[in-house]
Amino acid sequence: MKLEDFRGDWALVTGASSGIGAEFCRQLASAGVNLVMVARRKPLLDDLSASLTRQFGIKTLVLHIDLSDHGSASLVKAATTQASIRIRVLINNAAFGPWGSFEKTSVQTYERMLQLITATPVSLCHLYLDDLSSFPNSTVINLSSPAALQPVPYKAVYSGAKSCLHNFSLALHGEWQSRGILVQTLLPGPTATELDHIGGAYTSELGEERRPTSEIVTKSLSALHTGAPFVTTNKGTYKQRLFAGIAPHKMIIREVKRMFQAPPGR
Repeated sequence: MKLEDFRGDWALVTGASSGIGAEFCRQLASAGVNLVMVARRKPLLDDLSASLTRQFGIKTLVLHIDLSDHGSASLVKAATTQASIRIRVLINNAAFGPWGSFEKTSVQTYERMLQLITATPVSLCHLYLDDLSSFPNSTVINLSSPAALQPVPYKAVYSGAKSCLHNFSLALHGEWQSRGILVQTLLPGPTATELDHIGGAYTSELGEERRPTSEIVTKSLSALHTGAPFVTTNKGTYKQRLFAGIAPHKMIIREVKRMFQAPPGR
């Protein structure tokens, strides 16, 4: 499977208005792939759609839908069905994650975050199975996180949600590969996006350089031809997985807590 195989077909990208989602849109558009672009922020989404349509001559369907709403995946599917669009590439990218002590964030915010990161991607995969299966080959790319590999104090709900998506995605690869559907779990390293800023990130002991989104997306799309179930740009992933797999839970929690220690009042 190569990116050029999808020329003229449709990709659906969530969280498409900025960051990694917007970069997926740019690189797919440059390869002649039409886009269903889903996000909340109408001005950013409309501007990006207009730019890509003008530059690459592709078709776009822009959906201003909040995917943290219950039932939002069904709204997306209804819109593409009405437009007679069959999805060959599904990219579940949308996410947000507040930093700080668990009790400082409202339960309503956590519920919406869980919907966005776990329930909506599961629903979209289920709803678009017929579309994906109608092609000789197709792909789903689910965005994981280094936070999925171990518990993260002060990002407890986010790490739990990403862990759910991570394992669901890897398991689905095993189920769907015989159907010609490649399910790729993409784990980006520290990335120069607004995710941490919106989540209220503070200085931690991570101290890692943020890489451009183009590196993550290029590696993801370049890996399609290998059929790899897991792709990462995070240099420490192997050590992180090894540490989480063999170290005592008490040690894991203590060390990760130290790295993400919240300042007073957070």
